Formats: sequence, structure tokens, C-alpha cells
Amino acid sequence: MAGHDDGTVNERDKRAQQAAYLRARHNFSQEQIGRMLGGVSQSHVSRLLAHATDMGWLVTELHFNDRNVSAEAMREIQQLMEPRRLVDRFEEIRARTGRMTPNVRVFDSGSDSPTSGAFEIRIRRFGRSAAGRLEELLRQCSAVGLTWGRTVSALIDGLGATHRHHHPDRSFLVAPVCAELITLAAPDFSSSLLAARLNGLFNDGQGETLRLGGVPAYIPRRYEATKAQAIREYLLDAASYRKIFSGEAPLINRIDTIITSVGSVHRLLGGAMEEVVTAGDIPAAELKELIIGDIGGILIPKRGLPEDKVADVEALNAMWTGISRERLSRLAMRAGATGGAGVIVAAIGRERAAIIAELIRLEMINELIIDWDLANALEDLLSREREMPDGRNSR
Repeated sequence: MAGHDDGTVNERDKRAQQAAYLRARHNFSQEQIGRMLGGVSQSHVSRLLAHATDMGWLVTELHFNDRNVSAEAMREIQQLMEPRRLVDRFEEIRARTGRMTPNVRVFDSGSDSPTSGAFEIRIRRFGRSAAGRLEELLRQCSAVGLTWGRTVSALIDGLGATHRHHHPDRSFLVAPVCAELITLAAPDFSSSLLAARLNGLFNDGQGETLRLGGVPAYIPRRYEATKAQAIREYLLDAASYRKIFSGEAPLINRIDTIITSVGSVHRLLGGAMEEVVTAGDIPAAELKELIIGDIGGILIPKRGLPEDKVADVEALNAMWTGISRERLSRLAMRAGATGGAGVIVAAIGRERAAIIAELIRLEMINELIIDWDLANALEDLLSREREMPDGRNSR
């Protein structure tokens, strides 16, 4: 540990701090630093800077300057992160069905262990390495909505840890698009708090602060229609909710990008499945028979369900007070036509392959940011089926 027990700093640490300050704050060369420190050698300055880095006083940021890189060269560079076999499956899907398929980038999460402790380490590593891709996508956005979850949180942490910031000459609206899941195990991953963190990073906290805290994610199905409508009208008294979802010009209509994660049927709603079970008055086992997973809280039914069972899932989604499936789908299709970022899905872990495949079939993803464990499982799944999961060869 640097310094002494009485709080003083030893001479080496003091000189390292001085060298780090001159290098970082004033961009002094090692030769200039040597002169400022009384004529010490360049090699000694180098050792001081290395010590300052080890101690955390000097933090080096790496930025890729694409100013003089052609568009063609930039595309080739970005394709380095594309999983070739999975991209081939997507190309086959487009050729056979005419469906939109997402752009995909894959990043290493360190392992494929599903255990709780290992997953936390994986998700932090993934967030650090994948944050650069998120920053690339956000460059073309003007209004961004966030759902919730650990994976979205990890990406925002990654942006902060690597000191990536948005271009200062552009305005950047950030808004939560999901209300509060009361039983969510980690409230720090709520839509409102994630939106506030992203706003702080990209707008230095100067952007409009919108929060959906206190707004319930579900209006229970047990309430009869008149009472449920009264509750929805009451929600509009929450200023942020009204501004985002209601009025003549709701912000939801301006949002051109959604950052979201997905949940498998085994870990629905980030572990808050009990909330939809209670609100929907439906046994967990029955719910799992109906759905394949969720995207940002929106339940996705399994393929092949009879119409009455599909209607059951639609009734469950009707309880949801956040962004609707219809809005999410329209945004994805619009972005597919215009080349925007649209719906950005970030996910890790092979257990999410089935829900991702279904969302691709439904054309609800524009940008996919995943780890190798999920990429390999998704490629295997699509290879086994050799066409989109519903077996159709045309739209």
C-alpha cells in the first residue's frame, strides 16, 4: 500500500504522482517530465509512470480514430467481430425467407459456466469488451430507450469504465421504457436507474431526467376492465410516464433505438417471474408452457400454440405498463428499412438461444451483441433447422 501509516507519501510515490499529473493533464513528454522533476533520466521517468499506472494514478485511455479510415475499410474492421458461421446462417435465412436478420457482434465472456458467481464475472467481462460496439451504434441515435437487466447494466458499466463518451455536438435523449418490477432482485438494474446512468455518461447529466419509479410494471388481470382503466389513467399522473407514453407527442414516438436484454423461459424477467405469475393469476408451470421467453418484459409465445393459448399470452402482455410488443416491432422494422440501430439486444449464455431465434423469426432484432457461448448455441440451433424455426420458405 502506498504511503506510510501516518498518511504521508513516500518519495517514490510522490514523484510518480507528479510524473503522472504532468503526463496526463499537460501531455508532457518523458523528456519534459524529466526536466520538470529536476533533470532525472528518461528511463527513470518511464519507471515512475509505470509505477503510477500500477497504483491507479495514471489511467490510459485508448481511442480508435476513424477520421481518416474509409467506409469500406471500417466495415472490414468491424467484421472482425462477426461470427462467420452464424452470419452464414443469417444469410441463408434472408435468401430463403426474405426476412430481416440482425447484424451480430460476438465478444468473449471468459467461460460458459452458468453458476451464479461465474455468471457475474462473465457479464462484467462481456460488458467491458462489448461496450465499444454499443458506443458505435449510439453514434447514429438521437433518442434512446432502455429496458432493464444485468446485461444492459454491464454494457453501461463498460462504457463508464473505458471512459467512452458520446459526441458532444449532438443532443441525446435517454428515457426508461419499462416501469418498476417490484420483485426484481437487484433494483439497480431498473429501467429508470439505467437510463439515468446512461444520461450521466453521455450527456454529463444535463439531459432531461425521466424516471418511472413508483409506476408498477403490471396492472393485475384480476381487476375488472373499468378498474384497470382507472388505474391506467392514474398512472398518467406520474409526469415522466405521461411524457413518455401519452399526450399529443409522446417521447416513445421519437425513440429510434431501444437497448434491451432477453430472458429465457428458465429465467424470465431477470428472475422476477413471480410478479407476472401473481399479476396474471397463472401457475408458473402453465406460464412456462405458453412462452419461450421475454424481451424487455414483453412475453413471447411459443410457436404452434392454439389461438386460445396465444390469446392468453396477449392477455398477460396487456397487463404490462411499459413499451408494447407492437411498438418494439414497428421500431425494428423501421430501423431495418432505414439502416438505424433500432432494437439492440445484448445477451450472454446458451440458454437464451431459443428466445433469440424466435425474435429473429419475428423480425424484432436489428443489432445483436452476444458472447461466444450464445453464438455457438444459436448457430447450432439454426443449423439443425436449416431455415427459420417455423419452417416457412417465404414471408
